[in-house]
Amino acid sequence: MSVPGIDAYATHDELDGVPQPFVTPQLFGHREVFAEMVEAARSGRMHHAWLMQGPAGIGKATAAFAMARLLGGAATVDGNDATIAFRTDDPVFRQIAVGSLPGLIHITRPAVERGTGYRTQITVEEVRRLGRFFHATASREGWRIAIVDPADDLNRSAANALLKLLEEPPARSLFLLVNHTPGRLLPTIRSRCRVARFQPLDAGDMRRALAAFGHGLDDEEAATIVSAADGSVRHALMLATHGGVEIGQTLDRLLAAHEPDVNALMGLVDQLTLKGREASYDLFLAGLLGFIARESERQMNAGNLAAAAAHAELWQDESRRLAEAAAFNLDRKQMAMTTASRLFALKAAFHARNERNAADAFRD
Repeated sequence: MSVPGIDAYATHDELDGVPQPFVTPQLFGHREVFAEMVEAARSGRMHHAWLMQGPAGIGKATAAFAMARLLGGAATVDGNDATIAFRTDDPVFRQIAVGSLPGLIHITRPAVERGTGYRTQITVEEVRRLGRFFHATASREGWRIAIVDPADDLNRSAANALLKLLEEPPARSLFLLVNHTPGRLLPTIRSRCRVARFQPLDAGDMRRALAAFGHGLDDEEAATIVSAADGSVRHALMLATHGGVEIGQTLDRLLAAHEPDVNALMGLVDQLTLKGREASYDLFLAGLLGFIARESERQMNAGNLAAAAAHAELWQDESRRLAEAAAFNLDRKQMAMTTASRLFALKAAFHARNERNAADAFRD
């Protein structure tokens, strides 16, 4: 989604068909937690640092920018199904969208110094920009807001530098730290923040968000995407834009088969690793890991504790390995096929064990 007349800045997680939080005029869901933050600001008891926790893609960063707009005096729109919506022709909205509002700084993973692409972490130099920002804006009235998105990406030096600012916050400063995984943050950072817990969106808010972003889905398509998106608008928009439903259905069919069709799987991976299909490939990986997670849960519910534990361990190992592969730009086809091969091997091992157990029971 784009707003006419606004040339929004780029970030490391920009995807076709998925609006950036700083250019998204509406926030869907999260009514209670957003109202809590708004009330804190209006009552004069605004904590200087908020930890906005919850799964990735559900709207935490969108809520952070909505709060920045509200505190900056942006005009809102009434009579909307969203929790809050802003006029896109408002000067504050447009300044935030292009990164030029004097009282706001957005800290995220920076671009590499040479070539194209982005760093894999938020560096200490990015956090040092905060010190310069607060010093340069010391004389202005109103809030001075820093959005760290996500704080999970801070490297150790950057986290320690941020901690010093949180320990002695500048006057009228507000830190909004987007956080997907609480365990990724220093405990000392968490202890200095007020926690705002964000939950996945319900089906109604998901449908309203999909309709607002104008993908023209019919009721059946929307229902399928909402069911598959696990309360994440970002994931739903990726599914709608990059063929994620079809990829997921094909992948489930291939992985659930008694005999794995390796050639068909390789053909699918070949298509998804073509240039320009990066988002579709990411959906494939998410579907692959999601299948492993569901298989672990299925085995647990069936009382097969060893199989459940083995699939859970596989999910942990492959999640870490695939994240490292993406960070170091390793061969995507090999990474995907290795994960699938390990899943097939695990399934075969437990199938063989069950057959042996059945044979032993027959002989007894």
